[in-house]
Amino acid sequence: MRREHPFDFEKWYPFLADATDKEVSWVTDEHMTKHPIYDEQMLALVQAFEWSDFYDQNYDRTLHQKGLDQLREEEVDMIARTSSDFRELRAVTSVVIHGERHLEGMWAAMLGKGILYRLLQRLQSQTPMDFPGPNY
Repeated sequence: MRREHPFDFEKWYPFLADATDKEVSWVTDEHMTKHPIYDEQMLALVQAFEWSDFYDQNYDRTLHQKGLDQLREEEVDMIARTSSDFRELRAVTSVVIHGERHLEGMWAAMLGKGILYRLLQRLQSQTPMDFPGPNY
């Protein structure tokens, strides 16, 4: 089946591999609050993923159905390393992509520890041949 809104996983792997084991810089604003400074590539990756068929707009519901209402970083990493459940991987990746809006610095942790890289690799490897058909 033709993907209407594809995501080019291979395009982003070099960026993600390079970001692994590196720290994201932070800046302090006039109110003494720290904020991460993300590379333009990270922002482009997020936008590309959010516009793709892989982004699960109902990730909260999917995670609830999977019994994953509260995810700790260790659980996200374990899912990235071991899950064979496409829906679970899609929802967890989507919550990470969306999560920076609610938890500043999430991307920094996911990038530096290689978790986002592993999530995308696992998601790509577990994508069904008929995705994004009506069952997704």
